[in-house]
Amino acid sequence: MSNKIKLYTAEDEHKEAAFIINEVEQLVGGFHNLTVGNKHTDSHYGFSDIAVLFRTRAVGSVLLSSFKKSGIPVRFGDAASFLADYPFHLVTDVIKWYLDAGDLIALDSVLTNGFKMSKNEKQVFLASHAEKKRFAALFGGQDLTKLGAENTVKFIFQKFIPDETLDDMGLIRKETLFNMAKEYGAALEQFLQQLLLDAYTDAGRLKTDAVHLLTFHASKGLEFPVVFIAGAEEGITPLQRKDVNIEEERRLFYVALTRAKDRLFITNARQRKGFREEEAKSLSGFVKEIPASLTETIQNKQSKPEQMRLF
Repeated sequence: MSNKIKLYTAEDEHKEAAFIINEVEQLVGGFHNLTVGNKHTDSHYGFSDIAVLFRTRAVGSVLLSSFKKSGIPVRFGDAASFLADYPFHLVTDVIKWYLDAGDLIALDSVLTNGFKMSKNEKQVFLASHAEKKRFAALFGGQDLTKLGAENTVKFIFQKFIPDETLDDMGLIRKETLFNMAKEYGAALEQFLQQLLLDAYTDAGRLKTDAVHLLTFHASKGLEFPVVFIAGAEEGITPLQRKDVNIEEERRLFYVALTRAKDRLFITNARQRKGFREEEAKSLSGFVKEIPASLTETIQNKQSKPEQMRLF
């Protein structure tokens, strides 16, 4: 990376997000006259060339909300497997039960969390149906193998996870699953194995035309032409907890720094909303460790009052 690292300090987390969005718009050449692939004819970068990295989900949530309002396409990924969380675990549980009628853990999850059966209702159902006929009894003989991975995921969402029950992050996770399923066609079992083998369902690795919002952990092994590191403040990177290993925090920050191939921006806010109130923040000591000869400070800009929506 030959360009200097750009440093920017915003008044608060919302102005920090506005700065990043404005820079993204400039990097792709503006929203007007975008060509196929979300790349401007005069720009070297498309949306998928850009990643915004952050240490905590609280920082990521503000960024996600701001990007959604701007209309810029975005993919969100963290290092926690959201497939372990309700209601997304139903995707793997339904497929596991379909492929193995004897998987009692998956069966109990589908009956309890999918069909909302009480303990007595589950007992009656189990006593009334033989093991190999239970799936057909509840799903009308639906053959998931014939449906294939993509249509199976759609079927499960239609059955148990309607859009109105999902927030912005949930809708992005749904889209992430759909995109992953498309890669496997009719190979349902291989799709399940991939989901179970991955440490996390990784939006960052999907080849989609969108800006990547990723935690430091989720960015491991990835590289992007342009990277923004947001929330570079004491208490965020590094975290301030009794059990925090400062060297591990420093290593994670270094991982984030080295994701950038061409351009790197590091941003922070002077104040940020905590659990109950606004908190004064100071620049991360990790940023101060970077030699001054490698950095360039961007003077505070007035952000646009409101971004034009892309869609």
